Amino acid sequence: MSRIVFTTREEELMNFLWDYGEPLTANDMILNCKDHSWSDNYIRVMLRALEKKGAIELCGLEATRTQYARKFKPSIPKEEFYLQYVVGAGVDVCAFAKAAVTLAAKSKEGKKDELLQKLEQVIKDEAKQ
Repeated sequence: MSRIVFTTREEELMNFLWDYGEPLTANDMILNCKDHSWSDNYIRVMLRALEKKGAIELCGLEATRTQYARKFKPSIPKEEFYLQYVVGAGVDVCAFAKAAVTLAAKSKEGKKDELLQKLEQVIKDEAKQ
C-alpha cells in the first residue's frame, strides 16, 4: 500500500473514526464529533476524499426514514498509518524498537507489564509470518 497523506482536517476526522471504533454514517459523525462543527456538505467532501485515498471504506447501509445512509470505517489501522508516516519521513525502523524500550522503561509499573506483553505478542506474531 502506498503512503496515504491527509490534510489536517482529514487527519482529524480519521482520528475521530479510529477512536470511535465503530462504522458511522456522515450524520453520525456530525452528531458524535463534538470537537468540530463540520457541516453536512464538508463531511461528505472529506469522506469522498478519504475514500478515494483508500483510507476509509464503505461497510454497510443504514436505513433512515426515507432513504439509506452509507456507513464508513477506516481501512487502515491508526498504528499502521502513523508508522507509514514516520517511515516515509525518513525515520529509521530500528528507532521504533529503541522507542518501545524507552517507553516501557518510563511507563508506570502496571502499564509497563501490559506494554511488554504487547511487544512480546507482536514479536511472536511477526516471527510466525
